Amino acid sequence: MDKRAYLLGDKFRDIYKTYSYKDSTISRSLFGISLAYLKVLWIPSQYSNIFSTALSYILEETYKKLSLQGVSIGIAFDRIDMQAIESMRNNFYWMRSEFNEKFQSRLMDITQKVFEGEIPRAQMAAKLKEEFSNELKMDMSYFEGVSDHIISQSQNIARVNQARKYDAPFYKVVAIMDSKTSDICRSMNGRVIPAEHLERQANAITAAKSMAAKKAAATWRNEPYLGRSDKMDANFGLPPYHFRCRTEVVPVWIDEYEFEGVKMKATQAPGKDEVLRHIDNTGVERYYTKANMQSKHGLSKRLKAKEVSLQNMIAALNSIIEIAPNIERGNRLSALTQNNFYLSFNDNEIVTMIKFENAKKAREYFKRNASPKKEVIKSFIFDGWLKWKK
Repeated sequence: MDKRAYLLGDKFRDIYKTYSYKDSTISRSLFGISLAYLKVLWIPSQYSNIFSTALSYILEETYKKLSLQGVSIGIAFDRIDMQAIESMRNNFYWMRSEFNEKFQSRLMDITQKVFEGEIPRAQMAAKLKEEFSNELKMDMSYFEGVSDHIISQSQNIARVNQARKYDAPFYKVVAIMDSKTSDICRSMNGRVIPAEHLERQANAITAAKSMAAKKAAATWRNEPYLGRSDKMDANFGLPPYHFRCRTEVVPVWIDEYEFEGVKMKATQAPGKDEVLRHIDNTGVERYYTKANMQSKHGLSKRLKAKEVSLQNMIAALNSIIEIAPNIERGNRLSALTQNNFYLSFNDNEIVTMIKFENAKKAREYFKRNASPKKEVIKSFIFDGWLKWKK
């Protein structure tokens, strides 16, 4: 592929990553300008099919995410999300312990009508309750959970199946972070997972033809996952992670960025409010904010006094050997590094970094602050599996 085609691919990726992010603030005019930019690009004829298909996919995904945020962009898509429908049709679902061929067909018919727009998504639960009132005496919240689960899993599988056509090398977990966020989703948010892992799991889920096979292919989990992204069990990684899970995965590419001489690897450049964004050796994308750097916090003081540096921060993120929930603050994590640093994360934000003169003192401080339920990171994988495509 020539350089022009590669640059076009980069532009598609950049616009996708910019506008599909859940926490992006998006203006209608800016979105329109980006679309206009794509329209005037010269695309060589031999690549026209590739990029027109990619653009269709990007616009569909962008539209869906903007719709979830309540942003109206005045664009209508004629094409139904056939990938999600196909995924749903090839999958296996049940409610409670109820299953037979007729039951499955009725359930899938309703789900397909939701994807096709015949039944509004908000009304799916009520439709399920009405359809299966004789078999299942459950309240509305149960059927809401079932509808959320079916749509979430179908869309995540469809996204993986579609993105693999374009050799997406990784997927990033994106959770809705609020007071309702579960421990497992909070720990998975920002995690970058090798594409091969999720593709294999998606295949296993789709191939399941029994309850036992489906449960074996996609396990639910409540407790946080703090291990390496490339060492997850084969039946874990693809959302949903639990009943009524709101988390999803999006395809990403990893690139190298530089700030004031500090090189970092991430799925996107540091935002306007960030000075650092980097994927640590467990596979989670961490960031350090300008507000934190400019505050009177201990880490800010140590940076200003040049006791530590942003380069130290990258080195520490690359060498985590133990990580655990903070013993006092539930949403925070404590990490110990091979180069004698102690790190503290508030979700994925770096809030504390302390350098100790030796391993003994660093470990003692870690033990005082970390829960006994720790994850030991046995080897460093950052340069091993986090490869990004040029």
